[in-house]
Amino acid sequence: MKQIRSMSLEQLIRVRADIDAAIHLHVATEQRALLEMLKGVVFRGTGKLTTKRPHPLRGKKLPPKYRNPEDRTQSWAGRGKKPRWLSAALKAGKKLESFAVA
Repeated sequence: MKQIRSMSLEQLIRVRADIDAAIHLHVATEQRALLEMLKGVVFRGTGKLTTKRPHPLRGKKLPPKYRNPEDRTQSWAGRGKKPRWLSAALKAGKKLESFAVA
């Protein structure tokens, strides 16, 4: 405390500028670190935070593009992994177009 009181006005102003610069540097560093942490975080309407962005078609039901002619209850919308019945038929030499829904 005595050192500060014994300083001239010019010295005090210089020290104040140095302190302000150091504070600004620390604040900027903390802001960058926080922004990096939050960069991948996405807010979902459920109130949960997640780092994964959902696919725009996720959860949406699509009409089937392909149907098994032997079992009409089996269909495939063309998304995701091919069903076993379709893979087996394609290996047997059938064409994908033959399973298309009109």
